[in-house]
Parts: sequence; C-alpha cells; structure tokens
Amino acid sequence: MTPEQIKEKLEGVKWINKEIKGLYLELEALESGIIKKPTLSHSRVQTSRENKAENNLISVLKLKEDTLQRIERLTEERMEISRLIDKLANPLERSVLRLFYLNELDAWQVGEEIDRSNTTVYVIRQKAIEHLASVVNAG
Repeated sequence: MTPEQIKEKLEGVKWINKEIKGLYLELEALESGIIKKPTLSHSRVQTSRENKAENNLISVLKLKEDTLQRIERLTEERMEISRLIDKLANPLERSVLRLFYLNELDAWQVGEEIDRSNTTVYVIRQKAIEHLASVVNAG
C-alpha cells in the first residue's frame, strides 16, 4: 500500500463513524415507533385476514436486525483500522493517528493532547502514515 492509500483508509474511518451514528439514530427511531402507546379510535375496526399491525411489527423488527448487522460490520471495519494503527512501533505516532482519525480531533486539539504545535502534529501524522505504509508492505 502507498502512503496515499493508507491515508485514504484512515480517512474512511470518519465516514464509518458518521454512518454508525446515523444507524444508531435510525435504530432509535425504529424503537420509538415500536414502543408507541396504542391510541384508542372511535372508528369501526375493519376485520381482515392478515394482521397488518403484526406484519408491520415483523418488518420493523427485520429492519432493526438488518441495521444492527450493518453497525456490526462497520464496527468491525473500524476495529480493523485500529489494529492497523497498532502496528506502528512509535507510541506518539499511534496516538496522533488515533486522535486524528478514530477520535476525529482537529490538528490543534491533537496538539493540545500531545503538547505539540500544529505543524509538528502534521509532520508526525505524515511520518506515521509513511511508517504504516512500510510496515504494511513489509508484512
């Protein structure tokens, strides 16, 4: 892998994080729809051979199950990138990549965390990406 490909893979974590957050919001909406209190109606109940409420519940539960599986796959993908970062020998480089990509901090926030300037943070990040590319290519 080239350093550019490594950086692209690391940048992908930000989208994975956003996707996971979106899916959790979707789950909340599904669950609030399932748990809604029944309301009484004055209209006449029409009988039907199929129970629409039951069918709706089944489809919502299926959608919930699919959403949970998507979250699981995305979480595994995120863990794979975390394990990739773990391959770096330098703890400072690991920290910078984690703070930047997994924790989604800005350069100045990373700088505050590791007590370095923004410029130094960018240099460390670039070196970490280059080192990671060589580690991946060697293994």
